[in-house]
Amino acid sequence: GPGHHRYGAPGNIAKLAVPTARSGPMNRLDRKVCVVTGAASGIGKRIAEVYAGAGGRVVVADLELDAAEATAAGIRDAGGDALAVAMDVTDEAQVVEGIAKAVAHYGQVDVLVSNAGIQIVNKLTDFSYADWKKMLAVHLDGAFLTTRECLRDMEKRRSGGAIIYMGSAHSHTASKLKAPYVTAKHGLLGLARTVAKEAAGYGVRANVICPGFVRTPLVDRQIPEQARELGI
Repeated sequence: GPGHHRYGAPGNIAKLAVPTARSGPMNRLDRKVCVVTGAASGIGKRIAEVYAGAGGRVVVADLELDAAEATAAGIRDAGGDALAVAMDVTDEAQVVEGIAKAVAHYGQVDVLVSNAGIQIVNKLTDFSYADWKKMLAVHLDGAFLTTRECLRDMEKRRSGGAIIYMGSAHSHTASKLKAPYVTAKHGLLGLARTVAKEAAGYGVRANVICPGFVRTPLVDRQIPEQARELGI
């Protein structure tokens, strides 16, 4: 329901099955336009692939355009429909332009998966203000900007939609060395609940997915950094 959040089991995203026609209508996204940020790698890439496998038209949005193009090309080679767009989610102009490109190409946006994220680990007393701001900019400013632009299209068409935020177990708990990440992931719950209330009138749902550790490039980079900080 609106504002719903749940824990996802940690695991290997490569084990996700691509839905088929036999999966039933609940698992189909036939021709729905799905914008996925941070979609060139990790969880975002797998979401884009699974959505395309379910019949969705996928907008692969990523900071790295070449990597986004490669993901989109892989989807098209597998028989899916995908468009790559360059998007730094902390850059308002790039977000506005990227969503406008999606609407110009496909005519609408039905689903947003706000997934782009980074990780910086450090003791609170050693965190620079610049790193704090960078973390919140990617996770919260990015979620706000992409949500606003997608909702503008959904509000105009008034035919429903879904806004999905990639939260974390850290949307509900905390760990050492991750002050801005934990703060931002908690913040997504508040944004989703607000979106659910504001956009319910035109049929838009808002949810936060809260997985545990998933072996992605982000986590692979984080493990040695965290081990160093903890002396293990």
